[in-house]
Amino acid sequence: MSADTDLITTSSSAPPGIKAAFRRIGAPADLRAFFTEIIGYEEQSDHGARQIETASLTVPLVLSFGQPFEIGIGHQPTHEDAVPGFLAGLSDRPVFIQSDGRAKCVQINFTPLGGRHFFDLPMSLLTDRMEPIIDLTDPTVSDFIRYMEDTEDWSARMRIASEFVYARLRRLTIRPGPVDHVLRRLMESKGCLPISRLGAEVGWSRKHLAMTFRRDIGLSPKVVARIIRFNKVLRLAGTAGDRNWSGIAADCGYADQAHLIRDFTALSGQSPTSWRRRHERTEGTDW
Repeated sequence: MSADTDLITTSSSAPPGIKAAFRRIGAPADLRAFFTEIIGYEEQSDHGARQIETASLTVPLVLSFGQPFEIGIGHQPTHEDAVPGFLAGLSDRPVFIQSDGRAKCVQINFTPLGGRHFFDLPMSLLTDRMEPIIDLTDPTVSDFIRYMEDTEDWSARMRIASEFVYARLRRLTIRPGPVDHVLRRLMESKGCLPISRLGAEVGWSRKHLAMTFRRDIGLSPKVVARIIRFNKVLRLAGTAGDRNWSGIAADCGYADQAHLIRDFTALSGQSPTSWRRRHERTEGTDW
């Protein structure tokens, strides 16, 4: 991808009053099962920013070129939580992020399947954790990171990152197995298929499925299904602001609205009403 085709947009999810520019490269069709996008992010503000990332099925690799983010998984971060560059696994807790308004990074968003093969790691090693990338990778990835750190130009950074990710994934021999079949079926059903049925499809007991799935994906099938349902809630609530929460709960497989509210608060760190208010406040912000 050339510099001319980098898509540069402003943030639609940054906190009000925070100026941030994005450069995005989406995954090509043949690699979408392994990663979703590469993002170049640069804050352009004179004061600090706070954000909340809701639970998701993204395995992010973050390379920082500015002041490091302070990040807390399930808790408000402090200065001791500053992380300049890391690989993070899945979590069923919200992630609280703050910066001084000068953060810059490239973030590569892998799927659990892609992260597992790209880094040759069981995803359970990263559950609820952010690990310094140098501690976890082979020399080839380490060389790529150093090359990125020595590059000042944003277009060059995005080009180098995309070329490296594409080439490394295309060299790998990736044969999805039973765990990946179960994950795909959960995604297709929006998290609503019984786990026992999925175990029967691959010929595994529920206990063996839970153990192996947790090792390869990082969370149990039940928790992943919960996150999938929750993310469907976010999509519906974000695109249909006039819909009531009880209707969304019914559409997403929740027992009732109270069930949705409990999950929403646990996975996002805020109530549905607070989330919607914040979403509406930042939607379409023009810097």
